Amino acid sequence: MAPVDLPDPSMHTIYIVDPAEMFTRYMAALSATARLREGAQAGFLVVARLAYLAFGAVPGFFVTRYVFALIAIVPAYVLLRRLYGIPAGVLAVVALLSCPVVLTAWGTDYPDSAVVSYVVGAVACLVMPCRDRWRPAWLAAAGVLFTMGIWSHGMGVVLAATAIGVYLVVRFLRDRRHLLGDVVFLAGVAVSVTLLLMIGSLAVLGRFDFIRPTILAAIYLSKPPQVQAFHSSNPRWVLYVAYLLVPPAVVAAFWVTFARKLAAIPTPQLLVGLVCTAQFAVFGILQFFGDVETLEMHFFSSTLWGVVCLTLAVTLAEVSKPLLARPWGRWLPPALLVAVPLAYELAPRVPAFGWLFTGAVLAVVPLVLGAIMRLGNRLGGARSPTGVVRGFAMAVTIVGMAGSLLVLTVAPQPRHARLSGIALAGDPAPDYADALGGNARLLIDWYRVSTELPSFVGKPTYQGEQLLMWYSRRQLRTLNEPAGMFHDGFNTIPPPFAIFTPGDRAALARRRPAEVLLLSTTGAQFTTALRALLPYHPVLLRTTVLRQGPAMLHAWLIVLRSFARPGVT
Repeated sequence: MAPVDLPDPSMHTIYIVDPAEMFTRYMAALSATARLREGAQAGFLVVARLAYLAFGAVPGFFVTRYVFALIAIVPAYVLLRRLYGIPAGVLAVVALLSCPVVLTAWGTDYPDSAVVSYVVGAVACLVMPCRDRWRPAWLAAAGVLFTMGIWSHGMGVVLAATAIGVYLVVRFLRDRRHLLGDVVFLAGVAVSVTLLLMIGSLAVLGRFDFIRPTILAAIYLSKPPQVQAFHSSNPRWVLYVAYLLVPPAVVAAFWVTFARKLAAIPTPQLLVGLVCTAQFAVFGILQFFGDVETLEMHFFSSTLWGVVCLTLAVTLAEVSKPLLARPWGRWLPPALLVAVPLAYELAPRVPAFGWLFTGAVLAVVPLVLGAIMRLGNRLGGARSPTGVVRGFAMAVTIVGMAGSLLVLTVAPQPRHARLSGIALAGDPAPDYADALGGNARLLIDWYRVSTELPSFVGKPTYQGEQLLMWYSRRQLRTLNEPAGMFHDGFNTIPPPFAIFTPGDRAALARRRPAEVLLLSTTGAQFTTALRALLPYHPVLLRTTVLRQGPAMLHAWLIVLRSFARPGVT
């Protein structure tokens, strides 16, 4: 598991645990501001909800992640195996399973965990070399995964459209046979999967139509106030985010490694490189020339990394092709790629740096090594024996490429002067440094405690029976996950805790909550908070202490008779 960072992942958790809770309580109050858009991301939620119903909270979380991992690595393995052999297939698996960005994406209930898997699996299926009779099956698999990614998150739409667009252009230029039929077939798969997903959404989430809420959310988020709140007008923030150098470094290394006429590059490798290049370019255009926070929000940018890892695997396989062809050296490339993250885990500390100058130097390393190996392979000839020196050079290249990219990924952001025009300035940076070798025990304990909270609160007794939370903001970092279950901020009584202010009275008058949920790690000031609510005729309905290991959550559920319907208590 990964740190929650923001309430949004927990918002998806409650849709996995008890989706009716949110729809029943907040449909009328929050629909106008698209705050229930998380419940429309069915491509992720249906899978996660089914795993929860079958296995429970924590086991279901990990079952879902194993499913996502298999969706990512199986097609990638088969693709690289067919192109370069079994060790290259293992190379692709290691590249995905050792990537801190992918592991962090899988580590929360935010739907980038689904998109990163769906998209890389879909791209691998789309470009898969196969006999003509198997082509419809691989095309159908790609269509299914792209469609699931599209209905998981808005970034899935961008990534799927870009990949399919690149595929159609290459097919038009290289092999137009059955192209129109393939387009119709893909469209049919997309429609069929969407209909099945709508049925599944109705069965396990309680909502059939997730298309209209998705469109309305996109319209709402494109309004100027929302753009200003979430998208930075000043692009200088990027100079302090080293991990964003990884995609262009991989793209550059790929094209240097395959430095030849496009017509001479085999179609599968060409498609992988073009898709990765196009996806990163589109994300850059949307970020710096559009109004979508595709790169500055790490939950969004992480969706790129599946195809980036696939492109890296293809690049490393191409670089080490002479080694992969030798019985004595074929397993050396995947072994070296495994050794890089294992070595990092021995001392997982990297100093903070940005683009200038450390980041730029590290980003150039894969390009330089790829160019050297490309030149060496050309001079050596395809059939020349792989000598010790050449094998050593390939080993250095693999370790150098993987090591420089890993350091770029995990480097913390350096401190810098506050920049103007920066949105979401209070959001934490992603914790990629601890994705390899970190301890998730406390995170699992808090996840278990948080998923027990809806059962304690209980089902709403009528449509629109709203609940607001109240807790000390000093404990927000610890309570981030449980408070996020009921959408912290939008369903929270403003601070200070246990002291009723005119702002609090205005919030309650506007929202008219039937219930107030007090949260704390200690239970301190709960009695004071109850007294502060006396003007609303509070009734303490029930109390609990949810405990799992060191994670402890005190909770009181209070009914406000001034707003609750008669007979609720």
